[in-house]
Amino acid sequence: MHSSARATAEALVEALPHVQRWAGRTVVVKYGGSAMVSPELADAVMQDVVLLSAVGVRVVLVHGGGNAVSELSKRLGLSATFIDGLRVTDDETMRIAQLVQVGGISRDIVAAIGRRGGRALGLSGQDGGGWLRAVARQHISRETGLPVDLGRVGDVVGVDTSLVLGLLGQGITPVIAPVAVDAELASLNVNADSVANAVAEALRADRLLFLTDVAGIKGEDGAVAPVASAATLRAWISSGVISGGMIPKAEACLSAIEAGVGGVTVADGRVPHAVLIELLTDAGVGTMVVPG
Repeated sequence: MHSSARATAEALVEALPHVQRWAGRTVVVKYGGSAMVSPELADAVMQDVVLLSAVGVRVVLVHGGGNAVSELSKRLGLSATFIDGLRVTDDETMRIAQLVQVGGISRDIVAAIGRRGGRALGLSGQDGGGWLRAVARQHISRETGLPVDLGRVGDVVGVDTSLVLGLLGQGITPVIAPVAVDAELASLNVNADSVANAVAEALRADRLLFLTDVAGIKGEDGAVAPVASAATLRAWISSGVISGGMIPKAEACLSAIEAGVGGVTVADGRVPHAVLIELLTDAGVGTMVVPG
């Protein structure tokens, strides 16, 4: 037997108990960062999604797209305004965001999954009579302490899971764009991490996996922690071990755990096949946050 064939067989044997564990379970993947930008990494994610679906894992993919929105806005001569790192979204910018994320990125992902033999369907908040609901964000400026109008920027307040569950029941991967709707079914731009959180919480998913551009969450010793409990994460936030841009990710992990999500992984999306490594190998990739 060739050594490569034996290595493949050994890898499949290693994956077997993980496949048995995850078959029939629900995994929400937040897809963004380098994993979206690099063609090689993007193709690896699509392969992962199709393989997981083929062995019975119910995968939901939530994608970002802020950089692509900025690029098209710039080409169209629209200047971007940011307050406290948040994009001010007027009606014209909202149309561009919808065009890029719903009409562009989602369709490309659905096609990429299809080319690999999988089945996927793109969703945004307007579908199914408004399955993903949000309200306009009430933001207080960090600089002035006064309310500021961010335009069509929203926070998720409701998730009707019936549409997503219907697709999963047919073996179809929902591909969700970060566009929700208000009470009038008008579009609101929503942070993709927040959408992934809200969907995972509403589904009570077995795992929420954030593909990021970091190796994971670093503990007190400065090394990436393979596993951390919710209590440990809270302590690290309080003591300053977790700081800066990692705080929102850590808080998102805690929110999901508190809502009944089985576990949350902050995974290194720069690693090819990070999703498969996390779910179907003994190694894992990044930091898994667990309830206890």
